[in-house]
Amino acid sequence: MKATGWSLHPSELLEPNQVSLEYGEANIARKDIINIFADGSKTENGVKAAFCVLTNDIWAYQWSAKLNDNNTVFQAELTALHEAVIYATHLPNHNTSKIHVDNSASIMASSNSKSTNETARKIFKIILTNPRITFSWVKAHAGNIGNERADQLAKDATQHGQPYSLIKLPTPHIKGLLRKRMLEEW
Repeated sequence: MKATGWSLHPSELLEPNQVSLEYGEANIARKDIINIFADGSKTENGVKAAFCVLTNDIWAYQWSAKLNDNNTVFQAELTALHEAVIYATHLPNHNTSKIHVDNSASIMASSNSKSTNETARKIFKIILTNPRITFSWVKAHAGNIGNERADQLAKDATQHGQPYSLIKLPTPHIKGLLRKRMLEEW
């Protein structure tokens, strides 16, 4: 008979206030929080990821990268979130960082310790040990200045972003390449 109950030890759970899938627009105006906006994009020009940091109404930092053209937009979203989380861990310990993301799937994957995505599990491990880092969902393309800036940075990464090759190619893409190769040899 299968046992029911907790499947995780309480030490492997995030703080209740660390993840919010409710619309987080109200928190952006707070001056005591460092707001980080992360976004990923996939267009005909390629796959890109970016984040930007808003501190006391000043754009303090920005990062962008171009991923492999065969990566997915979900991988781009998670890459931007991962880099934003790493940035937030290097901030002084007295600072609270709120990372705003317009992709709720990336927030849900990153807040699940049993996620099948390697990048999401890395993010989870980092935020588990850093309760001062929180996530919030923001509506995409709704005029939010931070989200719009992160979106534009991601789109501009085609020309200005650093090449980013740390993300594995998606399994369906690799299977397709193998299938094509086997058919060619056959």
